Amino acid sequence: MEPYIFWLILGVVLVVAEILTPTFFFFWFALGAFAAAGASFLSGTIVQLITFMGVSAAFVLLTRPFAKKLTKSEPRKIHIDEIIGKEAIVIETIDNKQGKGLVKVNGEIWRAYSDSDDVTIEEGQKVTILKVEGAHVVVHKIERGGES
Repeated sequence: MEPYIFWLILGVVLVVAEILTPTFFFFWFALGAFAAAGASFLSGTIVQLITFMGVSAAFVLLTRPFAKKLTKSEPRKIHIDEIIGKEAIVIETIDNKQGKGLVKVNGEIWRAYSDSDDVTIEEGQKVTILKVEGAHVVVHKIERGGES
């Protein structure tokens, strides 16, 4: 296999990896591989490797901070106390025995467990958030008449 073919294939694989991942990182190495493909017409393996590493490192160091600013999406910060006591809607039936259930509160989806293992809370029901335990919430079913 010709060296330039290897570098082109590597470059394409890295571009595909960039497309499939949420980060903006592999693209710099793809550019380094394409530069090494060009260098393969002029020089040997050592120069190709140095070109690949040098171009990749230069792009990472010089453009990564700029790319981070462009792609920065600050996740909404939520204070746990903010949702305790709030009303939520069940979007996946809550069944502690099966370990499943999701609720939506303040536009956020949370894994949910009932405060009672014997109670199954159907999709569409309203619940009150009692507490947050790690990445899930403990809820209490709101009875149809509005009473808990």
